[in-house]
Parts: sequence; C-alpha cells; structure tokens
Amino acid sequence: MNIPALRGKIGNTVYYLTNLTLSQINEIVKPVDNELHTACSLREQIQRSLSQNYVKIRDYIVSHDDRFFNSLVLAVYDGNPTWTEIRYELDDNPYYNVGIIQLNGQEKIFPVDGQHRVHGIKEALKIKPELATETISVILIGHSLSPEGMEKSRRIFSTLNRYAKPVGLGDIIALDEDDIVAISTRSILECHQLFKSDRVKAYNSIAIPVTDKKSFTSLIALYKCNLELFKSYYYFKYHSTISPAKIKDYLRSRPSDDEIESFTNYLSKAWTSIIESFASIKQYVNYIGDEPAGSFRPKKEGGVVFFRPVFLIQFISAISKIAIKSNDSVQAIVTRFSVIETNVSNAPWNKIIWDPVKQTMITRNGTLVSLLLVNMYDSTLLSEKETDSLEKGIQSIFNYDKGDAKKVINSYRYRFCNK
Repeated sequence: MNIPALRGKIGNTVYYLTNLTLSQINEIVKPVDNELHTACSLREQIQRSLSQNYVKIRDYIVSHDDRFFNSLVLAVYDGNPTWTEIRYELDDNPYYNVGIIQLNGQEKIFPVDGQHRVHGIKEALKIKPELATETISVILIGHSLSPEGMEKSRRIFSTLNRYAKPVGLGDIIALDEDDIVAISTRSILECHQLFKSDRVKAYNSIAIPVTDKKSFTSLIALYKCNLELFKSYYYFKYHSTISPAKIKDYLRSRPSDDEIESFTNYLSKAWTSIIESFASIKQYVNYIGDEPAGSFRPKKEGGVVFFRPVFLIQFISAISKIAIKSNDSVQAIVTRFSVIETNVSNAPWNKIIWDPVKQTMITRNGTLVSLLLVNMYDSTLLSEKETDSLEKGIQSIFNYDKGDAKKVINSYRYRFCNK
C-alpha cells in the first residue's frame, strides 16, 4: 500500500499526515491490545472505555450527509514501513516534507486517539457498505513494543484524551446544526422583541454580572429555558414525555425544517406571553436607552426575579412541568402566574434565592423554586416525593418544623390563588 503523506515533527515525535478510506480503516486498524499494557486488566480497562459511544458515532455516520470528523491518530509497528521523500521546488522554495509511505501489509496499526470513531466506522460499513470509499484524515506515528516505546505511546494516548476539550455549551448554541433547541434559540435571538438588539449576552456561565445593565439574560440561560420548553412541546406534539437520555439522542440529529419552524413558533409564542403577562418585562422591551435592565437588576436590592437566570430557568421549568401534567397551554399557565411576587427580596423568594445579608443571589435552591411554583399553581401536580422535598427545603432554609413549613407553603399558595 502506497500512501501519499506529509511528514512533520513535534518534540521528539515524527508523524505523517494522510487520508485513508473508511474501507482501509476497517481492514487495517485493529483495537488496542497489548501495545500499551501487558497486564490483562489494564487492557480490559481501555477496551471497556469504548462502552456504547461507538453506537452514537455509527448512527451519526449513517444518518448525516454532512458528516465530518477530526483526524484519527494511529500508531504503526512491525512490518516494514518506509518513507520515500519527494523533493520539489515551487517559486525557488524547496519542499522536503512530501512523500509516500509504503506498507507491506504486515504492519500492525491501532488507534492512539479515535478508538470510538474507528469502531463506529467499522459498524457503519456493515449498514452502508457504499461508504467504503469515503476518506478520513489520519495522523500516523511510529510505535515500538519495547518498554520505552510503550511508555511513549501511553503518554501520547493519555495526553490526547486528558487534554481533549469537549465542545462547550456556548459553542453548541452558536454553531450546532443538529440540535433543534440551539437552532431555534438562534432564530428567536434574531427576531423576537425580547432578545434581539443584543439583549442576550454570551457569557461563559449562566449568571449575569451585576455590571450588565443591558441584557435580559445570558445565552446559556436562554438555551436552558428553551430546552425546558422543548419538553412540553414534545409532549403536546407526540403525546408522551421524553426522558433526559432520549432528549440527548434527539438533539444529535437534525429534524425536518417544518419541525424546526414549529418549535421556533412554539418558543416565540411562549416568550411573547411572558412579555404580555409581566409589566417589568414589557417595560424592558419598550425601554429606550442604553441600560434597559439597570433598574430591574440593581446590585443591592436584587430587583425583578425574571432578570435573574437562577429564577428564570426554574420558572420556565415549572411552566413546562405544569403543562405536561395538567394539559394546560403554556400561554394559559404564564397568564395565571402574572400575579406572582416578582421582587427578589420579598417573600417567598427572600432567603430562597436572595441572601438579604450578603445581598447576593443564592443559586443552590433552584429545584426548590420550581417545586414552589408548581405547588402554587396546583399542589396535586406534585408527587409525594416532590411534596416532601419541598417541605424539607423550606424547613431547612427557615429553620421551621414540619408543621410550620406546611403552613408557610400553604400560605404562599393561598395568596397566589386569591389574587
């Protein structure tokens, strides 16, 4: 086998960049065996790490026409691989790093980085053999079964896996063309009155700094809100709930354009109903000036709950849960919630999400906020376990006994139902 390649070197490692067909990957690349460890248990540990991840890669290859992967790193040993350099000049500049790698077929090749992709490729070819001629970028490095050679390959193996940085959520929101929530989030960012004109800021976290006087919320918070709304959208469309695992799988494959448009419209109507139901948000949308969020997110008083991501996400989560359990529309639920207390420093939010002493937000009680909101709307929608969790949360925060906690929770609901 003659393989055109580019030769490079970094540190003490010489490597070769080339392309192999998926068929060649299937035929010549074998799983890691005793190349990195002689101990059976350690070999088994490396193989076990394959788990079921290859299935997702297989399905991705089979179902996506615009499939693409980063380069595989393959180690080569035994046989008699040779490098033949092709020297040429272009514009009087000599190039010495282009050539041909010759393999005699006796070589042993295993993945140092990309074992999931290799296994996924092999399984995909069983389903769609016609993919055999497609190519993938490959980096080839030398390997030796000597103790020194095994140590070097282990170091490369661990370095590539330890320092590989997964794609951040912010990048997924900005770039992912399969995730329906990301796609629809980008769409409403451009056209919905609550979010356009840079009213959503791309921070590296959910939280918004108090110095931000313009943004309604953060990009990650908006995505998480829309992800919660997707659960109720899915329920109304398919008449069934969707598990967290199934959501992950669903977001890996791009749905039809009609489906994307349908969900985008669902989001738009939900957020429009929020504008119409809460005076503070309507004021924010209609504000003319450079600091529309300034008065709604002051540093010391806490401000309006909707301008705090820790509340906003849980509010949307509660709405979605209520919609699924009650069959009420999101718009109807939001309208009914128009009477809730919106000042962060007032009951019931004081000490739950607002620390009156430190004058900072409390982020650890998010789930309690969602349970409290669902209970206000209809206490029968909570399971026995959820009710118990709500009561214990209030007991812990306010140092109440169980009886007093129940009274306080009931008083919150009573005030809500009678407004």
